[in-house]
Amino acid sequence: MERDGFISYSHARDRELAQALQRGMHKLARPWTRRQVISVFRDTTSLSANHDLWSSILGELQRSRYFIYLASPEAAASRWVQKEIQFWLDNRSPDRILIAVGSGTVHWDPVAGDFDWSRTTALPRMLEGVFRTEPLWVDLVEVRRSQKFSLRQPEFRSAVAALAAPLHGRGKDELDSEDIQQRRTALRLLRGAVTVLSLLLVTSLAAGGYAWQKRGEALDWARVSASQALAAHSMELADTDPRKAAQFALYAREAAPTSESARALARAVDANSSVARHLLGGLGAAADYMGSGGAAATQVAISGDGSTLVYFSDLGGEAERGRGVHVYDIREGRAMKSLKARWPLGGGALELSEDGRILMLETAYNRIQIWDVRRGKLLRTITASEGRDLAQARLRLHAYALSRDARWAAATYHTPGEEETQHLTVWNVRTGERVDHRQAEGNLRLSFSADSRLLRAWDTARGELSTWNPETRRWKTGDRLLDIPAEGRSITLTGSGDTALLGSTDKEKAELWNLSTGERLASATGSLQQAVLPADGSGSLVAARGKQVSLLDPKLRPLRTLGSFSWAVSSIAASDDGRWVAAGSGDGAVSLFSAAGGGFHQTLPNQARLTVSEFGTNGEVAHRSGPKGTELWTVSEGAGGFRKLGHIPRTVEEQDTAIAATSDGSRVTVIDQGVFSSWDPRTGAQVGEEKAFEDYEPESGQSLRLFYLPDDIHVVTTWSSGVLLIDTRTWNVKRVLIPGEGMFQLLAMSGDRKTLAAIDSTGGDVHVWRWSDKGALEEVLKGGGLSSALRIPKAAVSHGGERLASVDADGRVSLLDIRTGRVVLTSVVQAPGPQDIVFSRDARTLAHAFTTDNRSGLELWDAVNGEYLGQWALETPAPPTDAAEPSLRIASGSGDDVLTLDSGGTLLGRSLDIADWHAKLCDIVDDPLSKADHDRYLTDLTVDAPCRPEGPT
Repeated sequence: MERDGFISYSHARDRELAQALQRGMHKLARPWTRRQVISVFRDTTSLSANHDLWSSILGELQRSRYFIYLASPEAAASRWVQKEIQFWLDNRSPDRILIAVGSGTVHWDPVAGDFDWSRTTALPRMLEGVFRTEPLWVDLVEVRRSQKFSLRQPEFRSAVAALAAPLHGRGKDELDSEDIQQRRTALRLLRGAVTVLSLLLVTSLAAGGYAWQKRGEALDWARVSASQALAAHSMELADTDPRKAAQFALYAREAAPTSESARALARAVDANSSVARHLLGGLGAAADYMGSGGAAATQVAISGDGSTLVYFSDLGGEAERGRGVHVYDIREGRAMKSLKARWPLGGGALELSEDGRILMLETAYNRIQIWDVRRGKLLRTITASEGRDLAQARLRLHAYALSRDARWAAATYHTPGEEETQHLTVWNVRTGERVDHRQAEGNLRLSFSADSRLLRAWDTARGELSTWNPETRRWKTGDRLLDIPAEGRSITLTGSGDTALLGSTDKEKAELWNLSTGERLASATGSLQQAVLPADGSGSLVAARGKQVSLLDPKLRPLRTLGSFSWAVSSIAASDDGRWVAAGSGDGAVSLFSAAGGGFHQTLPNQARLTVSEFGTNGEVAHRSGPKGTELWTVSEGAGGFRKLGHIPRTVEEQDTAIAATSDGSRVTVIDQGVFSSWDPRTGAQVGEEKAFEDYEPESGQSLRLFYLPDDIHVVTTWSSGVLLIDTRTWNVKRVLIPGEGMFQLLAMSGDRKTLAAIDSTGGDVHVWRWSDKGALEEVLKGGGLSSALRIPKAAVSHGGERLASVDADGRVSLLDIRTGRVVLTSVVQAPGPQDIVFSRDARTLAHAFTTDNRSGLELWDAVNGEYLGQWALETPAPPTDAAEPSLRIASGSGDDVLTLDSGGTLLGRSLDIADWHAKLCDIVDDPLSKADHDRYLTDLTVDAPCRPEGPT
């Protein structure tokens, strides 16, 4: 059947809008006697059950006359959407592409005859140069923001008519007129029918309406109950199985947007904060066999340059092994074609070259396969020995290594007839030639040096370290290191081969040794079954500690946990720089981690190494004073971190100081010890004269605030004479907003600078003003109480001025709805003290920084209903016990990001937008619930999969 249109969109962001568009185009100008006039495809609801998702979508594309692209930055970056667009460009005319912009921007350059790609964010670059004239596109940004998806809304109706007109083969106005005519016809007929049947229907309609209402209420309650149950299970799993926690949180939100589901999403974000991608889900069961030599059933390997990950798992039996070795392109974030390879039961050698192009894989009976990973081609098979007739304990490689340049491979093994003798062989990988062979004694560990020029073989029983040189083809035996207790312990060598980690499976010590000198470098008590050491022997270590994957410092002290599994970790791997870490568990789960943080937080540049004390208390301007003056920075938009404003030739005291900058950063005003001055930070020139205000009696530098108003001329501050509005051109006090005892007033300004709040920090009374269209402050709230018996040192106003939050010295958070003057939240925070508090850009989420003796983080609240959403832990160094300043500073960033600056100078950006949490969790785990879980929680409920499947790999 021919389709009139095909809607392509980002499921993580625009599923609701796409559904509304499809429904609107089906209803518009539809005769009352017909179900629908045109057919528009949207895959969530239009596809039949089919395991081959891409083939189904491809068939719908081939049957469609028009391609409707619901544009957004997320859709432009989607590999799936790009495949759909590429198919259309290859097989259809671009003239039949219709564009609806749901978010982001689209700009047409009439001079260039193409989109302005420096300003366009919602389209993929594959559309560059495709259109000869400006294509049809409609703007749905405001419609999406208002969530008013009804044909009764003029903006939405106009957009639907513009998109549907080409599908009907009619003009927009004609189609709109036809729709109105059809509605009038239907209305006349309906009125006649109602007149005739009203007496007959009144009773049945009343009963049916009542029954329908009760049914709807029951379904709503069922969805809410399912959401709460899924959210509760997600919270239970967060520490033990972050992947399942994310999956259940996503389904909880899809079932119903409850406060419990929001809390589960927040907890899942924290539990998965270092996850780049969950690649395989665990089966929750062990393999039904005993692997030879106790080898791991799940194995992973990462190339030294961090470009490629390969992995396999025995779990799932022959069906899983038949799928081959999985390959994942880390840089592109996508699965590549699997290698049609088979490995022995219990796993085996899995080694990648430094550039990720060559794979060394052990297959059954002491054979080694060499694969070209990018082409998915088997290059050669090297037979170590005819191992089919060996006993179970002898029929596998016991030690192995692949040189980083993939020129050499080495392994130890047994041969039939000589089962008590172990052999060590080195092969030329490119030819398969055996270039060196010797009998090996003891329990060897093999490793090639970082430059591939030496093979190191460590006899752990005899403590002897030998090296083989590929150029001379000769072995050299070094001194014996008899004092290293290696027997019966797991052993990991660095890429250079001169450092070894001796693991422990019980409470004995794990130890780090230098094999060249025999020196013990570090030790730690506790289990440490497996580890990955840095290639050069320095930097952080990655270790498996039971069910957790952790980072350790060179002294084997824990730094942080990257992730957890529901079963013990069986294999780990890491790139040379330690950024990418992969791990597999005993039940077949495989996950990829980023030591720098996954998609949930972004490390921002802080080249100036600004500290917490140098970042202004109002979260706007940071400053550092020295003998030659003061340097100034502000938070930049996007991922820029801090933006330097410039330098002024004036030293600013740390106490009793406030600094504010204009919106473009071209001028700053400084209050320093009661003296007001303005400066151009770009040139360092003073603007006008300075002025010392009388009655300078600051209570504390913590109370001094200074803000520019939207006109970039006037500033407001608190003073002994009240809350003052001052003209920076003349230093005249234009208005006293609150007279008397101004230093006891705490000021807070909204992000758009249009809402100002003053709080009596001892009594909790509130005054709020808004900047009017006339260019003046008008008071909109007076006396709204943030009742507190203790002093309030911190407050914040949401970006658009909707809400006000404060935290008092006893750690109580209050949330005030400015529009109603009602306090909707009073709650006790984790740690008392003067910690910062900020809103998300949409004022839906509130974040509060906390610091205890051993950890720091953010506490989150739903700023609409006051529900507590949980905590996010941050990797912040613990402050000194006598520290006067907090060890964590937070501020509003661009969009819905909150910025955190810790005492170590690390600047991070994290999103407070629940929709972003949903989208980012979908990025790391998008597989649907298992049938058992679906039947348990969602029986008799229609709940769509919350994430778009990535399709077959």
